Amino acid sequence: MRICVLTSLFVGAMLAVSCSDARSAGGAVKENSVAEADSALVDGGHVDDLVIPEVPLAISEPEAVAGYVLMHYWDNMDFTDTARVADDAFMERHFARYLSAFPYASPDDARKAVAGLMKRAEADTAAYHRVMDVAERFLTSPNSSMRDEELYYLFLSAVDSSPFLDSDRRVRVRAQIEDVKKNRRGTVATDFAIVCRDGSRTSLYKEAAEGQLRMVLFYDPECEHCHEIMSHLAASELLGEAVAAGMIKVLAVYPDGDAEIWAEDDTAMPQGWLCGMSPEGEVAEKDLYTLPAMPVIYVMTPDNTVLLKDASLPELFGLIESL
Repeated sequence: MRICVLTSLFVGAMLAVSCSDARSAGGAVKENSVAEADSALVDGGHVDDLVIPEVPLAISEPEAVAGYVLMHYWDNMDFTDTARVADDAFMERHFARYLSAFPYASPDDARKAVAGLMKRAEADTAAYHRVMDVAERFLTSPNSSMRDEELYYLFLSAVDSSPFLDSDRRVRVRAQIEDVKKNRRGTVATDFAIVCRDGSRTSLYKEAAEGQLRMVLFYDPECEHCHEIMSHLAASELLGEAVAAGMIKVLAVYPDGDAEIWAEDDTAMPQGWLCGMSPEGEVAEKDLYTLPAMPVIYVMTPDNTVLLKDASLPELFGLIESL
């Protein structure tokens, strides 16, 4: 019965992981493998010879169940088993299930669970780095449906002072921590100047208006994917109605500031959008914003608080629907 409860936490994530969004170049999670593993969970809690601890009957609240699952998921994993740790399909399948429980758990349990996992991975230095590699791939890749900067921050915080990091990895971890902290959700956004098509100048802060959100769409005129996303946004009735109603204002900004490239861009912007570029490429040159892969979407409140950072279209549309 408790195994069924555990399995139910993973159903949504399994559907996502069986698709291409949560795949790496080295090993895709196959739909039939997921189905077989879920069946194994129901039958006895064994998945690919990894025994998944059963949730005690005394624990029934969903948040508590998720917390227990997270803190005990890897209890029976032997991180000195180099073949198992190096198995892409095995690690990705289990990491997908593990990560899928985090949205249901309390922040404190989530933090403890990550710290506990990394502590277990200390059994082998190669395994320690492997776990971080898989976490980074799932939680930061632009093509991952499980991308979650705040969750990845828990991993970064857990390993920041670890003696198991080599010097190169430590430098990368600390750079990633700075990126997470930069214009983090709930913090005040950094202001930046904007040059508009007509030559006039404004800024993020100057475009603030009472009762109106601002969506900043950082894009590259030469980026094909940017134009695909912009086409989706332009065709969205939901966004169009929100813009027309004054609930949200769209600022499409080219952060690199190459005036020639920007001048040659003849992309037609929807009515009501402000199109501009960062003068002298200040946003990119001064690294004012984290821009992992174009386009990048931020949403700010009227008081310049960051509401969404590097948002996906579902996150953006979900926010607009809630207005």
